[in-house]
Amino acid sequence: MNKAIAIRRFFPFFTHHPSLVYLDSAATSLKPESVIEAVREYYEKYSLNSHSGGGGFLSQKIQHNIFQTRQLIAQKIKADPDEIFFLPSTTYALNILALSARDYLTPGDKICLTRLEHSSNCFPWEALVQEKDSQVIFLPLNKKFTIDIDKLVSYIDKKTKIVSFFHMSNSLGVINPVKEIAAKIKEINPNCWVIIDACQIGTLPLAQIFGLKASFEFLNSLDIKEINNYERELKNYALGKLKELEKVIIYNQELETVDIILFNLIGHHAHDVKNYLGKNSILVRADNFCCPYLPELIGEEAAVRISLFIYNTKEEIDKLVHCLKKLVENPDLIINVLDFSQ
Repeated sequence: MNKAIAIRRFFPFFTHHPSLVYLDSAATSLKPESVIEAVREYYEKYSLNSHSGGGGFLSQKIQHNIFQTRQLIAQKIKADPDEIFFLPSTTYALNILALSARDYLTPGDKICLTRLEHSSNCFPWEALVQEKDSQVIFLPLNKKFTIDIDKLVSYIDKKTKIVSFFHMSNSLGVINPVKEIAAKIKEINPNCWVIIDACQIGTLPLAQIFGLKASFEFLNSLDIKEINNYERELKNYALGKLKELEKVIIYNQELETVDIILFNLIGHHAHDVKNYLGKNSILVRADNFCCPYLPELIGEEAAVRISLFIYNTKEEIDKLVHCLKKLVENPDLIINVLDFSQ
């Protein structure tokens, strides 16, 4: 059985939308039934705060689930469970870090970023340096669009207080060698903060924590190497099919990427292509993907992004390419793209 077909049965989304091609997992990945059931279980069986004194064994069950979730995450990323914090979002967390650095930064200090950062990893630091009369320095990227480790010594010195950079780019899909970069930074300046944007008070998001635990248990039930091989095969298949089209520009085809393909059709705005595909039941993303400096790197204000996952199939790629080919052959198809009544 095809790997994607086998895995799709775990995702109820496809039961409700059997003809929909979902190629936007880099924005939001679909949820397997076990995750949905875990969230439902919390609301149906517990629905209390973790420190509700009157909850008795129910509160203990919630606290135990939170502890197990921390353990699962810690094991996966090789951390201590006590180092795992639950926050509303990565954006929130980065803002907290920026606020906590206010007394750490002095005039003339430097914060280093890259031009592929999500806006959530740009704006808080840019606001902070304006307040503290410091400066943002953009680290150099190599031909693979990852941080050029060999050039770090020219950018980082004793005045560099913070280096904050992405693990995986949500626009191009490239992966920074985090361990090597962090080691080099610490070699140059041991006191520098190194912050990795790897995605992710009061009442905790308890239902979501239950779901997160189920997510890790679901991932642990899969053969990750087999999934990675399948996704790589699917990405290469998609690249091959897209390159057969006329008037297509693929920005990351020569890069070592995860399962993200960034492209444009010459003569069509990225948002028009996205809307046209949506009209044909194919969901993709078009924008700069909250990466404010991406347009400088690709020479366009926006691009179309498809992001593949374990539940996608070659047949869905064929449908995508077929629709794009029709658009290339008949540009007028874009005219009524916003009329979803047809």
